[in-house]
Amino acid sequence: MSKQQSNQSCRQYRLMKRNRKLHAHIRDVVVASGCATYVGGNAPVEEMAAELGFAAHDLAIADVRTRKIVTLIVVPHGKWSDPLWRCKAIELRRRARKAGHRAVLVPQFVAEREPRLTNSKLVARAAGVRMDATTSMIAISHLLDNGACGLAEVAAQLRHRDPFGAVLNLVTMGLVNIDMARPITPHSTVDLAN
Repeated sequence: MSKQQSNQSCRQYRLMKRNRKLHAHIRDVVVASGCATYVGGNAPVEEMAAELGFAAHDLAIADVRTRKIVTLIVVPHGKWSDPLWRCKAIELRRRARKAGHRAVLVPQFVAEREPRLTNSKLVARAAGVRMDATTSMIAISHLLDNGACGLAEVAAQLRHRDPFGAVLNLVTMGLVNIDMARPITPHSTVDLAN
């Protein structure tokens, strides 16, 4: 294998790794929102992207279910900053919408905005925390009785092996809210979802 082929293969590997990372970020942000579900890729829109000249690893295309399925087209920095590729991404969104998909363009910097991304990773990890109905009701009744209060205060009410994880799991279930625009700390305000 020549040095040029080796460099090209390394670049392609990095791009594929970045694409997997973008899908993981989308999944974390969606799970942490508490109001949507990550569905997975969208083959028809990916085929449209290929017709426009995008390689399989150039975009992160994923379906998300809110009330209806929405197709997120995440465009990496390099493609978004190039006017030609940005126009192709806009054309992809137009074609996807014409084909009946609810397509939304999302520049990579929006998907990876801090502190939302770090918070989303933290909350998404808490989605797997098991808790019984009693634990949920204790947290919710504390918020009903006292109004919005700190994460540590709600966690202190719970007899659970991971009390902070249990409260954050309630965020993924859409039962409580926490401000994702600020770093999550023990002092972060937790409140009942509307």
